[in-house]
Amino acid sequence: MISNKDKEALIKGINSYLINGCADIESFEDPVSELVDYLNALFSIDIGLAEDMCKKTLKAKHVDSSFFKALCLNDLLLSENEWSFAFNYLLNETESVSIPELEKALFYFYCAKNETDPYPAPEGLFKKLMKRYEELKDDPDAKFYHLHETYNDFVKAYSLSH
Repeated sequence: MISNKDKEALIKGINSYLINGCADIESFEDPVSELVDYLNALFSIDIGLAEDMCKKTLKAKHVDSSFFKALCLNDLLLSENEWSFAFNYLLNETESVSIPELEKALFYFYCAKNETDPYPAPEGLFKKLMKRYEELKDDPDAKFYHLHETYNDFVKAYSLSH
């Protein structure tokens, strides 16, 4: 049971997933579902450490689940301390972000448009995100992740031209 695990066990599980593709080799749970539980449990114990694990996940080149990477990106975008890391990740890795990551980024910026004091997006980031959308829009997963709706909301919120 994940709620009984201490901080070190949670970190070990997340690291194990990043290396081996599963948090606990003796578990019969879905590896990604279990990993999300590990990360949520870590957030309840130590936010800074959980954010560090999210950053490590985004830096990792071989993560089996684009859904989990998107979840980590979302957590960092919403973070009080690590949003700038997430912005820089998006700016520097735009060409390789997955559909779920792109959807989370576009949705974040769409929502941020209504903030009274939003964090400043790096110069050129929106243009890069729009270019990435054009590259991914015909992928079958785009519809599953509601990428088109999110993109249209984002473009409309910022009065950007397609």
